[in-house]
Amino acid sequence: MRAILSRGGARLLLGGFAIALAGCAAGDRDETGAETGEERAAAESETTLPFPSQPPDGPMPEIGPAPAEYVPTAAGAPATDIWLGTLDRDGGALSVSGLEQATDRDAYDNQPSFLLDGSAILWTAALERRQTETMRLGVTSGAEPGPGVQLTHTEASEFSPLQIPGQEAFSAIHELRGKQYLWRYDLSGAPLGPIFATAEPVGYHAWANEQVVAMFILGSPATLQVGNALSGEIRLVAEHPGRSIHRIPGTEEISFVRKVSDEEWWIERLDPAAGTTVRLARTLPGREDYAWTPEGEIVMGDGSRLFAWVEGPDWTEIADLSDLGVDGITRLAVSPDGARIAIVANRPSG
Repeated sequence: MRAILSRGGARLLLGGFAIALAGCAAGDRDETGAETGEERAAAESETTLPFPSQPPDGPMPEIGPAPAEYVPTAAGAPATDIWLGTLDRDGGALSVSGLEQATDRDAYDNQPSFLLDGSAILWTAALERRQTETMRLGVTSGAEPGPGVQLTHTEASEFSPLQIPGQEAFSAIHELRGKQYLWRYDLSGAPLGPIFATAEPVGYHAWANEQVVAMFILGSPATLQVGNALSGEIRLVAEHPGRSIHRIPGTEEISFVRKVSDEEWWIERLDPAAGTTVRLARTLPGREDYAWTPEGEIVMGDGSRLFAWVEGPDWTEIADLSDLGVDGITRLAVSPDGARIAIVANRPSG
C-alpha cells in the first residue's frame, strides 16, 4: 500500500489556542465576573500541558541565520521504508508474521515509535529534500495499515518523535537553521515549544518517566545527558553513546549503546538518578539499532535478519525477511503490549 500525505485542520485550531494562552492575563474576567475563555483554557492547560511554558534552564537563545556551510539533515537522508508486522511468541521463542510495507515513497520514512496505547506509530518523513515532518499512522492489531497523516507543518524539521509519558503530547528534535533543540508538540502536531534551552545540539532522546529524559548530544565526543524537564537540571552521564536510546520496559531506567571503540559496542543499562551504568550485551557487529519487548528481550536487525537477546553472550535469529525484499534493517520499535513490530529497511529494488 502507498502512504498518503494529508493536512488536517486541527493544528490551526490548536495553534491559535496556544497563542491565546500566551496572551491571556491572570485574573482576567468579563464584566459579569464570569470566567473568560482564556481563563478556562489556562486552567485546562494545567492538566494537558504540565511542563513549564518556557524552558526551566534559561531563556532560549535567538537562532540567527544558518552558517554558510550548513546542509539540512533531510538533504542527506536515505530512501527508507517502514514495515509493520506481528511479533509472535510461541513459548519462549519469538517470530515475526504478517509483515507489510507501511510506507512506499522514494524518500526518507524512518524513526518510528509507538504511541503509549499502541494505537498508532509516529515517524519522521522527508516530504521535501530539505525538510522533514512528523507523521502518524494507525496500527490497531489486526487492521489493515491505513494512510499516514501529516501532523507537523512547521518551518523547522522534526526528527525522532516520541510520546511523552503522562501527556497527550510528543517530543521531537526541532532542527532550524543548524540548531537542534528538544521540543514538545500536541498529539495533533501543534508545536508547544522548547523543553530545554541549553541542551544543543540534541540528536536523539528517550523518556525515563514523566519528566526525566536522556539525550544524545552531538559533539566531539558525543555525550549522553540526562535532563529534568521540570527543574531544568541537566547532567552528563556518559560519552560515546550510539543513537539508539530507549526506556527499559517496566522500569524508569534507560538503555543505550556505548561505543568503546570502532569494534566494541555495548548495550548498557543506565540508572538516570544515580548516573550509574551496567553492561548488558555486546551488539551485533557494527549494529546499533534495537528495541525492547515488554518481556525483556532485545531485538536487533542485521541485513535481512532479526535477532533477539535475553541474557547471556549470544543472539538468536528469529526471522529472515529476505523473501519479502526487506534488507538493510536499521531502526526498530515494538508496541507497548509486545504484539506489533515496526522495522525500518532500505527501499526494495526494482
